[in-house]
Amino acid sequence: MSGSDFYIAGGTLRPDAASYVERSADRELLKQLSRGEFCYVLTARQMGKSSLMVRTARALQSQGVAAAVLDLTAIGQNVTPEQWYDGLQIRLGSQLGIEDMLEDYWQENLRLGPCQRWFAALENCVLPALSARRKSGSSNLRLVVFIDELDVVKSLPFATEEFFAALRESHFRAAQNGGSQMTFCLLGVAAPHELMRDPKRTPFNVGCRIELADFTPAEAQVLAHGLDHANLPHPLRPGKVLERVLYWTSGHPYLTQRLFRAVLEAQPSVFTGEEHLVDELCHDLFLSPRAGDADDNLVFVRERLLRAQADLVSILDLYDRLLRHRTVPDDPEDSAVSELLLAGVARVNGNWLVPRNRIYETVFDVRWVAARKPVAELEMADGRRLRVKETCSLGRVESNDIVLPDVKVSRRHALIRKEGADQLWLVDLGSRNGTCLNGEVVMRPMLLRDQDRIEIGRYQLVVHQPGAVRQPSADLSNTANTVIYRAGESTSEFRPRPH
Repeated sequence: MSGSDFYIAGGTLRPDAASYVERSADRELLKQLSRGEFCYVLTARQMGKSSLMVRTARALQSQGVAAAVLDLTAIGQNVTPEQWYDGLQIRLGSQLGIEDMLEDYWQENLRLGPCQRWFAALENCVLPALSARRKSGSSNLRLVVFIDELDVVKSLPFATEEFFAALRESHFRAAQNGGSQMTFCLLGVAAPHELMRDPKRTPFNVGCRIELADFTPAEAQVLAHGLDHANLPHPLRPGKVLERVLYWTSGHPYLTQRLFRAVLEAQPSVFTGEEHLVDELCHDLFLSPRAGDADDNLVFVRERLLRAQADLVSILDLYDRLLRHRTVPDDPEDSAVSELLLAGVARVNGNWLVPRNRIYETVFDVRWVAARKPVAELEMADGRRLRVKETCSLGRVESNDIVLPDVKVSRRHALIRKEGADQLWLVDLGSRNGTCLNGEVVMRPMLLRDQDRIEIGRYQLVVHQPGAVRQPSADLSNTANTVIYRAGESTSEFRPRPH
């Protein structure tokens, strides 16, 4: 038996896949959707969300419920609102077999905005069509719409708050009317508070959250059974293999399937036992120097951590604390907590965050964090963050570490100088229009602190440096070392002083 015949690592599993591991989330999602509840499955990547969706959709269809799956990646990102909602209705109509009917409704109601038109089409076109089928005995009136890869909306060139506001309004209206024939299930790598960022709108806080946890030892037994009748060149005890695989993966769906498949495909020249075999394969797949770029899951975790929209300093500080102290409090309101959970390096245990598994702990360890954690970040007015790891220059020309292209910014305008472990000092380099810190013109080196505001030309940069240890002002005033910065032919000399 080859690995591809049983174990499937990555991608969506078929509903009848032999290696599908049923979890409590399977039963809970099916129960809630069968009752007409609005549900969402928001968690890290490669946790089995899409496989769960496909399996649940088939189970609902077997009950006579109409189910449609809308994968947002298939619609694209470089689209207008009109194209995006039109893409939704095309895919919905195709799956329900009412393409022409939906297209006619779409064209006849162009006076409506695309969002309003799409939801109106559901109420006034899709549900009546299902009602007609029910009368003919071919279908139930109920409809469940799965919206997969939800995090794609964050990359769209237009705001999608109205889409989620309409989903919420539909849910509330159904509740007031004693239930609806239509409900939704959202799936993706996102936190509920990310779905509606506009502070003028109420956060997206409806529905039933389905927790998709790692495999328990009992649930993962189905994976061990895949070794029972395998034609292997060496004898294996499936229970021992399962025990050692879970030692490394803690039941992470992708990592567990991938490691089992490697065991099945292994051809060791000398077999020295299940534990040694699993350890060697785990090292080759996930822990070796090349694995960080070769394995898609490790690449995702790394990129999710380092490219998070939240404050990277806070995220890596929190993760460093988790690695060193093993637990940190779970705070649903903390964006750094959400990022660790969505990246997949942490999980919730009671009221605490704990490290996810030994593979992630080994790959993304404290040395990895230290090598990538910036001392601070500078937030631009548009929300972009510029990372400060060492001394850096700010100015108009490309040779600066931070480029601020504006005529009011000098070629070499200012310097942020790192002193010690985390002290950052702001220095004006004799610029033509000056540098301000919290409204005060910088005439001497000034110590930067968290939430300080730097003004250079038309730019306002907010300093993010939470948790930095500060010396008392009296100690800082005695700083005697001279720091010299050379920019081209010019030389700037200064002695740091507190502000």
